[in-house]
Amino acid sequence: MQSKIKPTNKQNFFKKLFILLYFGFISINCVRANPITLEGVGSAIDGDTITINNYKVRLNGIAAPELNEEGGNEAKQAMRKILENRTIKCSLSGRKSYERYIGVCWIGAVDVGALLILQGFARDCFRYSGGRYSALESKPARYLPLPQYCLARTQN
Repeated sequence: MQSKIKPTNKQNFFKKLFILLYFGFISINCVRANPITLEGVGSAIDGDTITINNYKVRLNGIAAPELNEEGGNEAKQAMRKILENRTIKCSLSGRKSYERYIGVCWIGAVDVGALLILQGFARDCFRYSGGRYSALESKPARYLPLPQYCLARTQN
């Protein structure tokens, strides 16, 4: 499945780029309040999990297909391209999921998860992001699988 976004016009592209940078600057302000950070060259485990300095980091609020799902290998390759030999900085929440630290990661002021969503390889996981990335989702990306854990819990 090829789900890479191709902007229909420059205005649309610049609008999404502005949103991406805006979220990056907002997220940087959150880093100052949270002292748990990692910095180093990252590598992709899959579309929403990376390693930095031998720590596994699950990107908070991002849902990329698993490697055994359609689009999973493409998401991993896209993450590899995003990370390639760049210094990554991650702000960790202090929580863990399946032996992975949970956090938001940046290359400079650009949110790595937002970039993956903008490119069409992942979706906003509303339950954990609070909808932070929903404006970046493209129509083709909405056909990617969305795990049940991303859906809001209903009260019984």
